[in-house]
Amino acid sequence: MYASQKTVRGMQQELDYIGHEYPELYARIQHVTSFARQLQVKYRYLADLITGESVEPEPKFIKASVLELLIVEVGKLKAMPHFEVFLKLLDDNEHADAPEIFLLVLGAREDTVVNNAIIS
Repeated sequence: MYASQKTVRGMQQELDYIGHEYPELYARIQHVTSFARQLQVKYRYLADLITGESVEPEPKFIKASVLELLIVEVGKLKAMPHFEVFLKLLDDNEHADAPEIFLLVLGAREDTVVNNAIIS
């Protein structure tokens, strides 16, 4: 499923709100998202780590010790004040839309995120 323009716009508005109201939280979200991208971890798996769900399988080609570093960073994010605001954004959107959310966090434009068949 691909996120519609309306859905992506709503996600961006929520992220803008978090960035404005909770800048430290948003900086940590950006850090964790960027770290996951550098490790080439699927954004849906990152969403699983953050929400506690287990929809996406654990990455097979990443050493357990390296994956543990990401898990530690996600734990720091979850311990941040007002984390529940970001968790609500993830929970309010379908799990399939996690890549769009994380791409917006990394600075992608809305028009590049809408109906993008490549992202996962």
